[in-house]
Amino acid sequence: MAPLSIPDTPNDITSQWLTEALCSTERFRNVVVTSLRIEPIAELTCAGQLARLHLSSNQPQSTLPSTLIVKLHAPDEPLRAKTRPFTPDKCEILFYQQLARETHLRTPHCYYSAINVADGKYVRILEDLSPAKVGDQIRGSTAEETALALRAIAGFHAHWWQSEKLAGIDWLVGSSTDSVSVTRWVLDQYRNAFPIFVNKAGVLLTDAAKAFGKQLPEKLTDKSQFGKPPRTLVHGDFRLENTFFGASLGKQSFAVIDWQDISRGEGVWDVAWFIGGCLQVTSERQVAERYLLKIYHETLKTNGVSGYTFDMCWEDYRLAILRYFVQAVLMVASLNPENDRENRLARAVAERFIAAITDLHLADG
Repeated sequence: MAPLSIPDTPNDITSQWLTEALCSTERFRNVVVTSLRIEPIAELTCAGQLARLHLSSNQPQSTLPSTLIVKLHAPDEPLRAKTRPFTPDKCEILFYQQLARETHLRTPHCYYSAINVADGKYVRILEDLSPAKVGDQIRGSTAEETALALRAIAGFHAHWWQSEKLAGIDWLVGSSTDSVSVTRWVLDQYRNAFPIFVNKAGVLLTDAAKAFGKQLPEKLTDKSQFGKPPRTLVHGDFRLENTFFGASLGKQSFAVIDWQDISRGEGVWDVAWFIGGCLQVTSERQVAERYLLKIYHETLKTNGVSGYTFDMCWEDYRLAILRYFVQAVLMVASLNPENDRENRLARAVAERFIAAITDLHLADG
């Protein structure tokens, strides 16, 4: 059978195409999709395209769900070209194929995937996690939701903590890619994005924070601060819009999607993005920050991690906030100011990270 073409948009998916995609897998060898309705998903900020597929088939619903999620490449070829050197879409496909069963963390099942490395186009057919609810980055998370997320990600980190298996996963960022080149590329993007971030942040950005932001690339070129043990698997974009909450998800009542940025690294990188970028209000983070980090640290210990003190964790967290201030700047700069939702998201993320670097005295000196 010839390889299936990769649809350009969700609306290009037909019942016949979906039937052939599902039949190419062992699980749904004889499925026939008899009807299909496509529902765009607009509530998630994603570089690609997302839609929910409502379908009927000749299979019992217990075998093939009545809804699936399709994830497609970004329609903008220049945007795909920017990220192509880091193969994020290939990384996500390989995560589902090789690592998902070992995550110790609820993730959607991937029923079908394909990628064209030459032009960056891809398609993934994923489990629909509804009725669980996706996190809302604009609203932000409560301390209780953040604690739930940190317990879950700590269990994931603990499973891979200093694991010998990490060295054998040669497609992970930081192993098959020159980390110095990656850092240089990211910081070049940051330098271009920071003036846009300053404009969007407006009065939220103090003079001290603005000066800090300008000097940050020089601070981050000190490689001794990053890439040091202990190492584990890191999600890389652990924030509310990549998380789901709900009893339907099982014991943890929590799930994580979007594994394009998975890498080897320090576990607190994920923690810093969630605490720094997701807690509802800065006053709540100021009160709960150390408490939440202790929940993460205690869960690591409960899951067998030793030799990593809370003081070490706290200092690693402070450094990780620097790393994710960079990611926050890139994210805010890329959002469309003409889109009201994306504009509100940009301001929420900017406000939280500006407050974080201020309260942690990272902008001092």
